[in-house]
Amino acid sequence: MLQFGLAIILSADTNLLPFIVQSNPDGVRIWAHFAKANSHWKVAGDAPDCLLIVHLADAYVSPSLYPSKQEDGKVVPTWNYVTVEVRGTLQMLSDTDEEALLNMLTDLHERESDEPWAVSDAPAEFIEAQRRAIVSVELVVSEITGKAKASQNRFPEDAAAVKASYEAGSDAERSIADWMP
Repeated sequence: MLQFGLAIILSADTNLLPFIVQSNPDGVRIWAHFAKANSHWKVAGDAPDCLLIVHLADAYVSPSLYPSKQEDGKVVPTWNYVTVEVRGTLQMLSDTDEEALLNMLTDLHERESDEPWAVSDAPAEFIEAQRRAIVSVELVVSEITGKAKASQNRFPEDAAAVKASYEAGSDAERSIADWMP
């Protein structure tokens, strides 16, 4: 199971939503939920084709990082990034799958806590009332494409210098360094 946090979902409307990705030999399953008060789930039901955009990492690249700057000065600032686009259709989750989704999301985000909260910590009737306020969906995947700009357009020594700087840098920089060769 992989987790990416929030993604932008586009269909007849646009929203951010929490989601979880499960990958197995049968394929990829993406589960998410909307607040029932958010009308996007109704629109998606009428026009279920959608695009999910997942932003994985990004960081600014200063020209001062490039060794080639010393040779001719012909460098400019840029941005490195990694994104994934997932196309598919939305369908409603069963009650059993919705319960699994809520437990997985909670467990995933609570795992770092000193005292992790679990769905079972709250009274069952309270959880059921809360569940009536959401609509859980699965994005049935038809296409996955990715795009990365990670200094691969630079001379090898420039790319290596950017990666070395990122590895010692901020959280965002370290995150993009993981995607660089």
